[in-house]
Amino acid sequence: MPTTPKTRLRLEEATPCRHTFDRNMVKRLKTLLHELPEEHPEVLTKHDISPTDYPLLFNSAIQSLRGTSAATTTDKRRFVAQILNFMKEQSLIAEWQDLRTQGRNDYRVNLPNGRSIAIEAKGCPDGNNMTIYERPSWAEEFIIWSQCPDSLAKDPGAGVWSGISTRLFPHMMESDTQRVDALIFYDGRCASSFRQCPYQFGITSSLREAATKIPGYPEADWMSAPCVYLLPRTKAHYTSNPKPPLTSLNDSEFVTALLRAFGVPEENMRDHVQWASVEVKQDAGGRYRRASLGRGLDNQTPLIQSQWQKVKRE
Repeated sequence: MPTTPKTRLRLEEATPCRHTFDRNMVKRLKTLLHELPEEHPEVLTKHDISPTDYPLLFNSAIQSLRGTSAATTTDKRRFVAQILNFMKEQSLIAEWQDLRTQGRNDYRVNLPNGRSIAIEAKGCPDGNNMTIYERPSWAEEFIIWSQCPDSLAKDPGAGVWSGISTRLFPHMMESDTQRVDALIFYDGRCASSFRQCPYQFGITSSLREAATKIPGYPEADWMSAPCVYLLPRTKAHYTSNPKPPLTSLNDSEFVTALLRAFGVPEENMRDHVQWASVEVKQDAGGRYRRASLGRGLDNQTPLIQSQWQKVKRE
């Protein structure tokens, strides 16, 4: 198979937002922590910690800190719950349920017309748990809601692109039960001083304080509209469906309702959302997959497009 020249992908373009601080600070802090026994042993001895024992204690402390992630999970659940409550107050949804105690999907949302939406809450889009889900039989729409407030070492777009192109798309090709209509990338860090949002649409209200402890920027009570990615509407197939059509705003009534909740006018919705598509093909050399991502449904020119990647036989 002929190859095309490799081009540098601007992965940060996958989201309109960027981190607004010096990300080298993360590297400097890591270096400081690792070199603390050699560079500043007096800091350790001041607190009755032996520099010799530091490596073991450091690893144990990291594991302990990881174990405190329940608080972060609580903050994430609070964020989604307050957004859904806000939508219900506006009569954009009829009701919602937390299904986690049933050991199934995270949330079930019913629209005023009776349409049922399943929402699976995830962490960072490039995390391993992005592929741990199954679309329920009752869901007329299936949404993955990704929250990644504490990953600051790289721009959020890099994680979104990785999550869609290397995790979601391969998983969605396995069966129809893995199909996802839309990815929402939205958390308490959005539209804050650390992750400023260029969107002009959003709201100023008490919702920010109810949903997250992280203040908005430039106004403390500002909440921007979310980042939404519409995904392929059907499962890709090498011969019968090599380039599946995209989910539209008409297909995803929950996405439309969510954008409406944050003040996005109807005439601007198509330009506000992002899209991610997948193409597949096969020839004598094997099977291949390519992912693309762009902004604005009226412009199908991708901002990011992967090379054709060979797919292992199922």
